Amino acid sequence: MDNLFQFLDKILPLISTLLGAYITYFVTVSSKKSELKVNAQTKARDEYWIPCSIAISNLQKKIVELTKKENCYVTFQGENSCEQELQELLKYLQADKRIYFYERTRNILTLLNESIEIYETAVNDDVRSILNIFRKQYYAMIKEFSVYKNNNCTDCEIAIRTTFPQEIKEGILTQKGIIWFGQVYDVDFVRGDYSNTFSTDMTYGSEDFYYEVWLQIKEYGRQREEFGLSPEQELGLDVLDYEFENFRKFTSPLVEFIKGINYQNKYTAIFETLSLLQDEIFKNIDDVTIL
Repeated sequence: MDNLFQFLDKILPLISTLLGAYITYFVTVSSKKSELKVNAQTKARDEYWIPCSIAISNLQKKIVELTKKENCYVTFQGENSCEQELQELLKYLQADKRIYFYERTRNILTLLNESIEIYETAVNDDVRSILNIFRKQYYAMIKEFSVYKNNNCTDCEIAIRTTFPQEIKEGILTQKGIIWFGQVYDVDFVRGDYSNTFSTDMTYGSEDFYYEVWLQIKEYGRQREEFGLSPEQELGLDVLDYEFENFRKFTSPLVEFIKGINYQNKYTAIFETLSLLQDEIFKNIDDVTIL
């Protein structure tokens, strides 16, 4: 028994020392881990979460700026859009930045991107559909044109202004209507073989043929002779005269298609997700700040 007590007298201080060392190590490691976690969260907050929140606010402000004068949809691509502000926000989906966000935040940001893509795809699909209907109706109109009939034409080809798709997009988003006239700048008349054609010439140097020639004659009383036009340019004026007098008869399919356009559900989903993302970012910022 004396030997046991002697052994315990020797071993207990050692155990106490080892236990104390372990506790000290555990506390030190835990403290270090906690410090590293706080530092990482602080870095994420200051360098990523707060800038991301600012990017969200800037996008929201841009949307308000674009819609404050009228009730309309905004676009996130192209001219008169929120593209720059959106890209500033979506950069946080890049691999070197997304690692600083919680999984839930990343998922919401991804959902926002997908919602915008769905909306923009729907708009662009409608623009293409309107262009196709416009072409079809313009062809139908030209086939009733006396020049087409008198020359025994079998087909025609038209060239549309490159600015027309953007005008269509703005028209359906702002609901202001679309200008259909003067959007075709060349017509090729085909007689049987596609190598047997004759064409309009709707150019006038560096000036716009529709506005600077046709409109001057139609609205301001100037005479064709003043412009020194070629036969092809004269034919171009004839086409524009015929278009002005007749194309309204062919616009019903365009009007009906546009009446059926509605983006409200897709549009609402974007703003609900954007608001959810901002709330999530604020929560993350507040949690770290409280720590």
